[in-house]
Amino acid sequence: MRKARLLSIPLLSLALLALSVVWQNLPADDDDIHPSASSQAPHSLPAKTGTDNVDGQLRFATLKLSAERQRLGGLKTKALAAASMRVESLAYGRVLDIRPLLELRSRYRSAQSELAIALAALRVARKNHDRLETLHRESIIATRDLIQAESQLAADQARQEAASRHIREVREEALQSWGGILSGLAVEAESRLFQSLLDRSLVLVLIALPARQSLHGVNHAITIAPSGEQGKSRPARLLAPAPKTEESTQGETWFFEANSTGLRTGMRLDAWIPQSDIAAQGVLIPLSAIVWHEGRPWVFVKSGGDGFVRRPVGVHREQGENWFVAEGFATGEEAVVGGGQMLLSEEQRRNAPKSDDD
Repeated sequence: MRKARLLSIPLLSLALLALSVVWQNLPADDDDIHPSASSQAPHSLPAKTGTDNVDGQLRFATLKLSAERQRLGGLKTKALAAASMRVESLAYGRVLDIRPLLELRSRYRSAQSELAIALAALRVARKNHDRLETLHRESIIATRDLIQAESQLAADQARQEAASRHIREVREEALQSWGGILSGLAVEAESRLFQSLLDRSLVLVLIALPARQSLHGVNHAITIAPSGEQGKSRPARLLAPAPKTEESTQGETWFFEANSTGLRTGMRLDAWIPQSDIAAQGVLIPLSAIVWHEGRPWVFVKSGGDGFVRRPVGVHREQGENWFVAEGFATGEEAVVGGGQMLLSEEQRRNAPKSDDD
């Protein structure tokens, strides 16, 4: 038994020595391998064509297509034109029903007629009273006739005062509902505005600003459009401040006039309010250049003779058949306005992972 123990000691030492040799010949960790010592893989991986995030913006690898492939794909490009736009904030409004304004105008005109009749009757009564008073002093007529003339004069004076008071009441009601400027234009006077509202060439618009926001300037012009239809925008001209606020915003309210094309009474509106006289500089991107992918708008921009790069479109503003964009694009760059969907399909095909046969 003692002899067996003595034999096991040399065998254990030999085993430990062999393990040490094997451990020293094992390859080092990846962090310690020098690039020049790395072996070549039997199949090289495809070049990366996905996205990188540089300075917070998505950057895509350039997609290259031969001139023949571009022709067959129907690619068309257009140089981006420079444009400018003032910094604006969004507000909301509606097309007003002018029937209450017409009713006030009708009542005001009726009160004016009543006053004119009362004034005419008062003039006649005063002349008659003065004539009879002279005759009474000369004892030509009886006192009874003079008393009747005085009663008629007092009655006509009361009617004249009532008609004048009625006009004041209608005017005060108009001031409370529509403000002094609009009341003067549409209720008390024959104005261009009133005629345009009657023939529906213009509509009256009420714009409610967000709380703690004001209009800048006196002759202020804004842009309005039916809610959610920015492509149908048109200018609106300031008329006057509105005397009442909107419960939903609790901000300033203003009356504007605008072309009535496509607008109906009660229609909800979006309004863009310029915040300063300094205009933002940018480019106009044609709608035909916009490619939608994963719920976002993109534009392919030409890079060199046969390269195309996809760029995201950030904050934008519709201007007819174009989008105004202040960042991400430069004036004169060639944007793909035809064949953009084909480029997107080609990019997705090339980015698709390839199966490894090995």
